[in-house]
Formats: sequence, structure tokens, C-alpha cells
Amino acid sequence: MHVESKKKVLTAILVLTAACIAACTKPAANAAVAPAAPSVPPVNITVVSARAMELQRSVKITGSLVGLETATLSNRVTGRVTKIYFDRGGRVKPGEVMLEIEPDRFQMAVDESKGTLEQTLARLGLKEIPKDDFDISQTAPVKKAQSEYDNAKAKLDRATPLNQSKALNDFEYLDIVNTFRSAASALETSRYEARALLAEARQNNATMDMKAKDFTDSKILAPDGTTPEGWKIDSYAVSDRKVSPGEYIREGTSLFTLVADGTLKLQSHVPERYLGDVKKDAIVTFHVEAYPNENFEGKVATIDPTVDPASRTFLIEALVDNVKYKSRLRPGSFVPGEVLTKKDAGRIMVPQTAISTFVGVSKIYKIDAQSNPPKVKAITVSTGQDMMVTDDAGQQDHWVEVLSGDVTAGDQIATSGQTKLVDGSVVTIRKSETAEKPAASASTSIQP
Repeated sequence: MHVESKKKVLTAILVLTAACIAACTKPAANAAVAPAAPSVPPVNITVVSARAMELQRSVKITGSLVGLETATLSNRVTGRVTKIYFDRGGRVKPGEVMLEIEPDRFQMAVDESKGTLEQTLARLGLKEIPKDDFDISQTAPVKKAQSEYDNAKAKLDRATPLNQSKALNDFEYLDIVNTFRSAASALETSRYEARALLAEARQNNATMDMKAKDFTDSKILAPDGTTPEGWKIDSYAVSDRKVSPGEYIREGTSLFTLVADGTLKLQSHVPERYLGDVKKDAIVTFHVEAYPNENFEGKVATIDPTVDPASRTFLIEALVDNVKYKSRLRPGSFVPGEVLTKKDAGRIMVPQTAISTFVGVSKIYKIDAQSNPPKVKAITVSTGQDMMVTDDAGQQDHWVEVLSGDVTAGDQIATSGQTKLVDGSVVTIRKSETAEKPAASASTSIQP
């Protein structure tokens, strides 16, 4: 019985040992028959050829539109507003009457001063104010006194020899002498009076001129349409009216604000580093929020010769022909735009859609021409300016300048599927019909 138990134990040990051996060898067998990992399918992409293009350099700006001239009209004379001819939004030609301030009252003052002048001139025997070298002896008072003096002198000349010959007594001769002396004194006095009357006449004339100016200034006129630069303004827009009919206004009251909007100025402050790039007569392109899909154009007319030390910028003014744009542009509008500077030929450009940027690193995926099947290489690039390219079909797309990176004209660049690509990815290529069409024109580039 004891021997039998030992046999059973030995048999169990053998069975367990066989089971362990089978269990240890099973994974290896399983590993030997494991299936292979599935293959990654090619990524379907579109491509376009990198191009060498002429790139228009530019300086990006923001600014505002202002009128060629802005005038705030005020009055020199005081009085009541009797007539207003224009309101806000109206258009005024140069020199037109816009407002009147009691013109009848000022006209009466002119007539009164004119009458006073005529009276003074009549006392002098003149019809108008003489020149500065006028001979005072030609006035009526002096002529009368001169005539009396001449008569008295003639009598004295005749009486003197008679008195000496005792043909004329001393009493009568003394009377003739006194008459002559009185006539001489009267002649001298007449000259002083004539000078005083002539001075009074000139003062009356000045008063009349001042009254006439008051009358002229009682009518508020639009500016004459000239500028310091010699440009001609055809009309003004009334941007504000600040008084009403019947209102009594004192001297210097603001009446109207006029804006010359046929030609506008685009004013912008440009960073100092572009001082050498921005030139007079350079083209400026811009757009406004009211017409976001339309480009407008001007030309640099003025460059401030100084740089603002606080902002490190300098001011430029570009003239914009608003008549050409049917007066749709308005003073005060905010305008983003750019100043065209120079053109660089042969710059390597790729579509903006070909550039993938992650955490500040920009890459493009270039087709490896030596690979079969085709694969892509991941190229790290730095980019510069971009420009809008218009193809023959009229479609537009942004193309970007490649400043650094292994990209040359003619390289095939992926324009879709980049999120699935890594360096060495196998791809299936179909060309982008739109991107491969030659550029018909290129719009202004944009400063990054």
C-alpha cells in the first residue's frame, strides 16, 4: 500500500511537469504565428510648384483721411443773423455768400460816412482825395485867400509911391498897409485850414473804407478756393452749422465748418526704421471699412522732415483724388493700407496654404523627387512678405515669400493634407488646378 502511494505521487509530478513545459513553450509558438502589423496607407494631397516671382515691397500703415483744407468760419462784425444760405451737408463754391449779418445797417453806415467825406471835400473844392504830393494852394480856401492877398498887395504897391510923393495921406496909406497885412495873415491861415480839411477828408475816407469793409464782412463768404501749395478747390462740404437766423453774434463766433473733400489727405505715422524706404510720389493703397472689398489709391505728397522723439515715427501725407471715387471717401475715416516702396525680382514664393505653423515653427512638405513611391520631406522655413496673386481665371490666392529653407523654384509643395504628414510620409499626388495656373497679376504686398 505504501508502494502504491508513491507511484501515484510520482505520476502526478510527471503530469504537472509536462503541463508546465507545455505552458512555457506555448507563448513562443504563439509569437511565431502572430500576424504582421498593418501597412499605413498613402496620404492623398494636392501640390503646387514653388515659383520665383517679382515681389512688391511695401510698408504697412494705418491712418486717417482728412480734408485737403478744413476751415472754421467766424465773423468780424457783431450783429443779428438775418439770413443763412447753407446748412450742414450742403456744398459751397468758393466765394459764395453763406450768411448775412444786418447788411442794411452796415450799408447805411457806409452812406453816412460817404456823405461826411463829400462835405469835407466840398469845403476844399475837391471831388476826390488828392495824392500825397498835392499842392495845397489848389484848394478853394487858399485860392480865395490868395486872391484877396494879391489884391491887397497890388493896392499897396500902387499906394506906396503915392504916399512917398505926398499924393496919398498917411492915414489912407496906413489903412492899405493894414489891409495887406490882414490878407497875408488870412492866406497863411487858409493854408493851415486847408491842410486840416485835407487831413479830415483823408480820415473821413478811411472811416468810409472801414465802414465799407464792415458792410463786406457782414456777408460771410466761403474761402476763395486756393491753398498755400497752389492747388485749386472747386467746392467745399459744409460739415457743421453753429448759428441760427435771428441770433445775435459777437465778434469771433464760430459759424460754419467747411471741408474741401474733392481731394483728401491720408495722414499716417510711419515707424522711423522706414524713413529711407518711403519716398515722395510713392503709391499708397488702402481700403476703408465702408467698402472692404475695394482698394483705393493715393500718392505721397508730404514727408515730415522730423521724427517724433516720443513715438519714433514720422508723419506722411498722401493725396487721394476723391472725385475719381465719386466722393465716396469721407474725412475722418480710419484707413489701413500700405506704401509701395521697391520691387525685388526672383523671390521664391509658395501658397500660404502650403505653410504649416506649430508653436512658432513654420514648415512646408516638399515632394522628394528621388523617392518611389513619392514621399515628402519636412522643410523648416522662415517667411517674409505675402502678396495676392490673381490667376487667369480671376481667382486670387495669397502667396508667401520664403526667406530661408531648402526650397527652389519648381519644387512640388503640398498644399493640403499637412495635418496627416510627417517627414518621409508616402503620398498620393493630385495637382491643384487653380494653384498651378500662371499668375496674371499680383497685388500689393503686405508688410508682416
